[in-house]
Amino acid sequence: MVQFLYLKKHFAKKPINIHGRMSLNKKDVLVRFRDSGVIPVFYHSDMDVLLRIVSICYESGLRVFEFMHQRDNRGLRFFAHLIDQIDQYPGIALGVGTVLDATMTERYINAGAQFIASPFLRPDMGRVCDERHVLWMPGCATVEEVDRAVEMNTAAISVLPGNILGHEFIAPISRRYPDLALLPSGISDLRESSLAKWFESGALAIKIGNQIFTKENLSAGGWTN
Repeated sequence: MVQFLYLKKHFAKKPINIHGRMSLNKKDVLVRFRDSGVIPVFYHSDMDVLLRIVSICYESGLRVFEFMHQRDNRGLRFFAHLIDQIDQYPGIALGVGTVLDATMTERYINAGAQFIASPFLRPDMGRVCDERHVLWMPGCATVEEVDRAVEMNTAAISVLPGNILGHEFIAPISRRYPDLALLPSGISDLRESSLAKWFESGALAIKIGNQIFTKENLSAGGWTN
């Protein structure tokens, strides 16, 4: 986990000190995105490993975690169990990513998700989140999709695939929509100089998953923070 901690040290701001279980509104979640700087995205079929990774992220100062949806009911059960442990992580925003439809969106919200991320723009998912007052992050790969998302009153978008679009893609968007939270995902170049360009171009935070939580890292069991 050394590389993950390096990113946390260089790009995350001072952690928020909030105690007690609480309900987070959209603004609260966005604040956690901004103050964390890094949004860990992770799933593991071993609940013990999943909880350990959440704990490492939390102990490192992050107050946001994106659970990666699995295309079966096991994912929903795992997330519900994670929510049951939320008292161990005061002030954390727990959300779910790679959600594909409105039905699963509603199920995860019912289970306690405080934000929902999808890999594409689905208006029906946006409507469910809006009705439930939950932050929705649709995935956008073109300026036209970003424009549509803004028309739907979306407060945040996942910019993907980040490794193909590049930081140049978000710079004009951040100027056009200064209040829109831009969260690049799928970045392959994790060098400090490269990541700095994303933030300079207007990224609120960067979503990182397999690039940090590799099979090699997990197998090595480097459980230190």
